[in-house]
Amino acid sequence: MAAGLAAAVYIDRHWSSTSHLLAPFPALIALLGPGSMAMHATQSSLGGRFDLGSMYLVAGFAAAYGIARIFGRGLGTLATLFVVLVVAAEIFGASDIPAPLVDTAGNLAFAVLLLVAVLVEVVIQRRPEHPQSWRWALVALGAMVVAFVIWSLSHSGGPWCDPNSWLQGHAVWHLLCALAAYALFRFYASERAVVRELHDLES
Repeated sequence: MAAGLAAAVYIDRHWSSTSHLLAPFPALIALLGPGSMAMHATQSSLGGRFDLGSMYLVAGFAAAYGIARIFGRGLGTLATLFVVLVVAAEIFGASDIPAPLVDTAGNLAFAVLLLVAVLVEVVIQRRPEHPQSWRWALVALGAMVVAFVIWSLSHSGGPWCDPNSWLQGHAVWHLLCALAAYALFRFYASERAVVRELHDLES
């Protein structure tokens, strides 16, 4: 939730230089908190669905935002893509398709959305008219990769699973995911700021 609030404060302070299509993203990031709370507090299947649902919202927005930018489309396309991707993830995640590396179909759906977002961004950044600050992209990607490794090793019975330790791998996973989400937002927000700086230099 803190990452979402920080992103909202950033947008408020830099509204004129930030794409208005990013406006919903801080709220979606903030929803990761309640989603996670629902799962951990209830330890129920429904709580797990809320948790995965909040993850789909963030990853679905990232993928939809990238695709919309590839084709130079606006809010309508972004909203349509977002709904389609999240619904597709929910349907796929509810299936019994085996997913050895990530345990469940729901986790696989989340991973696929993130992969789409990354691949789309690579395509976009090959275009000279879309300069951005890659520092934030590397922070987001690095945090997510490290988070996944820690998550994988911290499962029940895993090598880093120690219920008696004050340092819990799953807690670190949550912190790194929050960092990754905020860094991704800052990466997106840097696009128009960098374009404006280049324009000022050329003027």
